[in-house]
Amino acid sequence: MGRTYVHSTVHAVIVEAYAEAKNTAPDAVFIYGETGKKSGGDFDPHKTHQNGLSVDFMVPVLNVHGDSVALPTSVLNKWGYDLEFDDEGNSDDLRIDFDALAEHIFQLHRAARKNEVDVWRVILAPELQPHLRNSNRWPYLEKNIEFSTKRSWVRHDEHYHVDFDLLCEPAT
Repeated sequence: MGRTYVHSTVHAVIVEAYAEAKNTAPDAVFIYGETGKKSGGDFDPHKTHQNGLSVDFMVPVLNVHGDSVALPTSVLNKWGYDLEFDDEGNSDDLRIDFDALAEHIFQLHRAARKNEVDVWRVILAPELQPHLRNSNRWPYLEKNIEFSTKRSWVRHDEHYHVDFDLLCEPAT
């Protein structure tokens, strides 16, 4: 559908972070969401995602048996964006895997730094953020990641939005 283009450095960061997460959280299922258009520009309904530096990642989830499963995505639920999680991270028979989510953000930040860029901010529904504090990665995340504390115009409960900070020349 032409909605998954990113800056080449961001692509390298994502691939590297997923590769490392495969080692550190081998059972977790990670899914990326929308990123941007090939030529950039307006990206409805998103207010960002216009320059290849913003990426949505769908929250990793566990089923009732505690197994990591893919977040159900289809045209019927707007590719997962129409799912709703409560303040505890539950939705029907799924719950957000906050340990895997924290691990992924950790790996994104480490891969970004390795590629000489940074993670500018992470947007996750403010009421879900306290659940990250129970993860092993929280001390690092608290020190190195800026989480948006304001409620955004769309609730970020089924996905977390990551903005990368890097300088690049405008497309010609």
